[in-house]
Amino acid sequence: MKRKTFLFQLLAFIVLSQTAWGQVNFFTNEEQDSLAKNFYERGEKITVLAVTNVPSLQYGATAFIHNAENKASYFFELKTNVSRRYVITGEELYGDGIRQKEVAYTTQSLNTGFARGFTRNWFVYGGFGVVIKNTKFDNQVEDNFRYHIPNNGVWFNIVGGAMYVANNNVSVLAGLDMYDRSITLGLGYTW
Repeated sequence: MKRKTFLFQLLAFIVLSQTAWGQVNFFTNEEQDSLAKNFYERGEKITVLAVTNVPSLQYGATAFIHNAENKASYFFELKTNVSRRYVITGEELYGDGIRQKEVAYTTQSLNTGFARGFTRNWFVYGGFGVVIKNTKFDNQVEDNFRYHIPNNGVWFNIVGGAMYVANNNVSVLAGLDMYDRSITLGLGYTW
């Protein structure tokens, strides 16, 4: 619990310090402020971030392609997990016994959507995608037991969140994946 509290405090400190540093200086009037008020006036074309989902431990990359003409950004994300394990339950065919077994599985997710920069630093994004879950277990009758494998196949996903692009173009992302109810965290750079 202390570790989670420390990580939350560290994240809050980073976001707050970047927000204060990235916005207009309180003592500078708007005529003297040389920074663009709108992100799309900065002329940046792409943002690439390394992302991870907590607690599902998916890892991958996210890209935002910025279109200054439409003042919109297009969002693409690809993630996978290394082999993880979960417990499946088997029912006895000729009786009422149950047996459990731990099996490996992998997931891959592909998400796409739109983002919009509302200030020179803050973005909101949302989109949809698919998640493919593959359990590495051949469901044959084993010692008179048949196992049930839940959530195997292709599933729909909804994603959303916020991204902050600092004035030095370091970018951070926080969002949600609805498929596995996980938090997406990312760190990257904007060109």
